[in-house]
Amino acid sequence: MTDIDDTILDAAIAWHVRQATMDDRGWTDFIAWLEADPRHARAYDVVSMEDAARHPPPIAANDDEDFVAPASHGRWRGFAIAATALAAAVVGTIGMIQQRGAGAAPLEIAATAPRSLTLADGTRIAMASGARMTVGGDRRSAAVESGRVTFRVTHDAGRPFTVRAGDWEIEDVGTIFSVTRGARGVDVGVSEGSVLFDPQNNRIALKAGEALTVLDGQRIVRSRIDPDEARTLVFSGEPIRFAAETIALVLGRDVRADDRVAAMPFTGVVRLTGDAPRDMAHFAELTGMRVSHDGGSWIIAPSAGPAR
Repeated sequence: MTDIDDTILDAAIAWHVRQATMDDRGWTDFIAWLEADPRHARAYDVVSMEDAARHPPPIAANDDEDFVAPASHGRWRGFAIAATALAAAVVGTIGMIQQRGAGAAPLEIAATAPRSLTLADGTRIAMASGARMTVGGDRRSAAVESGRVTFRVTHDAGRPFTVRAGDWEIEDVGTIFSVTRGARGVDVGVSEGSVLFDPQNNRIALKAGEALTVLDGQRIVRSRIDPDEARTLVFSGEPIRFAAETIALVLGRDVRADDRVAAMPFTGVVRLTGDAPRDMAHFAELTGMRVSHDGGSWIIAPSAGPAR
């Protein structure tokens, strides 16, 4: 980090802040800036990680120390104040969830902002903004309707905690894991412990550092979660459309393949960091395609000619 001066760091912060309102030309300029100097990418990584530290998947206020986010960088102290206000607003909701006794009716929860709750058995749940889920009345089951939800389960061998996502079921074996449900499929990633995916049929065991993505109810992609939370996906001749849909589910972004390239086979290893601009630039480099940002969507298109 010693070769990253304040000018570069300030530019990285400016790019990060601009992303919420950047147009297609802005994204093109940003990718060009990233590639112009290795220090730019390193500085942007620092900025992204600092922002993630201040806006982590939120966990209940009484969580264990290993769920506490790192301290914020000094120049972003103002954002930390806003995060503190959000945490205070969540506390009341947590209390209401904990007070509901066993045998209560299933509870539907929609997160219009990042939200966390603790169940009566000590299981903790963090919902990303936009996620929807239902918690079973017995507090040992949940159903993810949409979006990303992370579970830290209090294990009980006699009463395993189960999560449904569409037609799929995930059974806890003492673990921290996330479930993302999108329009085309389901993604499961295990940070600690293990889970059984589809325990009644396929019984696929996922251990810490492993992940699985299912698309269209049948295609399964196994992947790895690196210690820095990056995801490594391996494709062997799958259509670009399938790769795009898998990346979309993992990133939680809208990623589409142009009709002209959708059926083209792709073989390669894609490492996703969670930073969509960098990850999509990486995918473009691997495939020789052109990737553009159009409104809320990332479009993978031929290297020459307009996206459509």
